[in-house]
Amino acid sequence: MPREVSESRRRRWRRREHMATARDDCGASLPYEMIIEVLQWLPVKSVFRFKAVCRSWAALLSSDEFRRLHMAAAKAAKRRAPPPKLLYISPTATFDSTAVYSCSFSPSSSLGRPRDHGDLLFTIDGARGNYVEVVTPAPCNGLTLLYDALDTAYYICNAATRAATRLPPSTDVACDSSAGLGFDARTDEHKVVRLINGMLNPKDLDPVRCEVYTPRGSYVDCRWRPAARGVPSSLHKFVHAAVINASCNKLSPVFANGCLHWLMTPASFITTPSVAIVSFSVAEETFTCLQSPPFWVPGAPPTSRNWSSGEQLLEMDDQLCLVRNRMPHGSNTLEIWKLLDYSSGDWLLNHRISLSGHLARDLRQSQILRVIGSFGSYRSSRKKIIITTSMHKIFNKYQKMVHTYDPRSEALETILSITETHSTPQYGCLVQDSVSFKRPLLPCIQQMKR
Repeated sequence: MPREVSESRRRRWRRREHMATARDDCGASLPYEMIIEVLQWLPVKSVFRFKAVCRSWAALLSSDEFRRLHMAAAKAAKRRAPPPKLLYISPTATFDSTAVYSCSFSPSSSLGRPRDHGDLLFTIDGARGNYVEVVTPAPCNGLTLLYDALDTAYYICNAATRAATRLPPSTDVACDSSAGLGFDARTDEHKVVRLINGMLNPKDLDPVRCEVYTPRGSYVDCRWRPAARGVPSSLHKFVHAAVINASCNKLSPVFANGCLHWLMTPASFITTPSVAIVSFSVAEETFTCLQSPPFWVPGAPPTSRNWSSGEQLLEMDDQLCLVRNRMPHGSNTLEIWKLLDYSSGDWLLNHRISLSGHLARDLRQSQILRVIGSFGSYRSSRKKIIITTSMHKIFNKYQKMVHTYDPRSEALETILSITETHSTPQYGCLVQDSVSFKRPLLPCIQQMKR
């Protein structure tokens, strides 16, 4: 009991000390409890910024007591967060605009039947639904990048405000290109990054380029500009191979850990390289390469010369991951490998998903399969991995499906199945990526034409 009293006295003394210091340093006379009530709900980045307000706030925000309160507030906010929703886009009936829909991740009825439609949120006029692609495979701080292949125009979509902004056209015309959306945490700015192969201008001797667009930047930045440090000549062949793989297989770069990542394919080389991923730091605007996963054998001839090697990148649990589709190699499994360390290049097999059962038939028969992310926490036994599939049915009919996989129970569930009509048959199929509201994150599916 004396120990409890002593501890209580120490806490009261610390509070009085913080209050007195706050008056001395900041000229403020707010009660300690009120200050704490406001500051504990701040995001981590703001907490670090507010340490510079005055000495008393620096001491307060660095205290163990505040750390405990801040962590508890973060957990409480996470519990109160609304359930995630699925977002997808489809062409409108007139094919001159794109409709954005939303739906729940649960089936439509107690019988477990998948949903066959969502709720219309808004339409993007001028973005021809028949040719619009969702570029970003995961939401980037609430924004998503769209691409109208017919108009060669990019759009930044904010589903929270139900608005889409068309970006100015680039002056560079490319044979092949690939773009992604990243976020610079130091400047609180999004950046659209575009890699370009084979410039059509014969006077241009640079075979590989990188250009950047900063939405809502200064007047000078309201246009496409070359990346600050360009593409090093030593990495030209890797960047070139990454752009070809992204363009031919519609594999968009993945944003994780402050960098955009492009996956190469061994088929682009005579022998398998020791690096597999081109990484671009959004803040520094510099390039690096990451080591290949263990199932790549550097120096050996590629096992297949097909454009698609059944591999894709994704961000899961705030880490860069690589999906390996084993079905083309005779095994009905999906493997998800996690990059443990950028420096050592160590990879770990994190999930192995069996597609052998009856419920996985739609996944096995699909023409395109993508793992687009996850929601929920593995520790809380509520984590679900999101898998999307697509198939060309007949003529101009296409089927898009969304499935969830529970890593703990190994249960597979189809939550959405829709059939779309396009103005003309697209020989290729649909691909699935991600888009989001402000919160929570909303994985999404969309169409792709090859």
